[in-house]
Amino acid sequence: AYVWFLPWGPHLGDALKDTIQSLLGTTAPDVTIFAMLTFFAISHSGLAGLRPYAEEIVGARAWRVVFAVVSLPLALSCISYFVNHCHEGTQLWDLTTVPGLHTACWMTNFISFLFLYPSTFNLLEIAAIEKPQLHLWETGIIRITRHPQAMGQIMWCVAHSAWLGTSTAVSASSVLIL
Repeated sequence: AYVWFLPWGPHLGDALKDTIQSLLGTTAPDVTIFAMLTFFAISHSGLAGLRPYAEEIVGARAWRVVFAVVSLPLALSCISYFVNHCHEGTQLWDLTTVPGLHTACWMTNFISFLFLYPSTFNLLEIAAIEKPQLHLWETGIIRITRHPQAMGQIMWCVAHSAWLGTSTAVSASSVLIL
């Protein structure tokens, strides 16, 4: 899977990227990542919204397979495009020489994953082995914030945008936060 991220990799996300760039008439990385992430968000949220209806028709396990077959390749394509193009676009600022910023960004990213991790569902629920349930935890990260996944995502975006300072990073962050 790591090969997917490398420029010499299989380029399995090129069809999505090429289609989006063709529709928009630009190859600008900030516009491309904005459109790719917007398409992912609409697909991912749309399929999640259809879950109660679709599960009645095809069953819970089959619907999760459909959801994964759509969401995972789109997510991986967006991630690999960002990794390969995050330093491109307009350089809006360069704070890389600010003492301590690298450490602060690294720590913020590390902490962001502590917020993101408890937001993942029980893997048995994702595979439709167990029925999904609403989880309201009163301990751990939930004591700090009611929306740990959103907080983790915001922290990740702020750290990456601050360090990279490119229009591509800001563009990706704006979609991921909103």
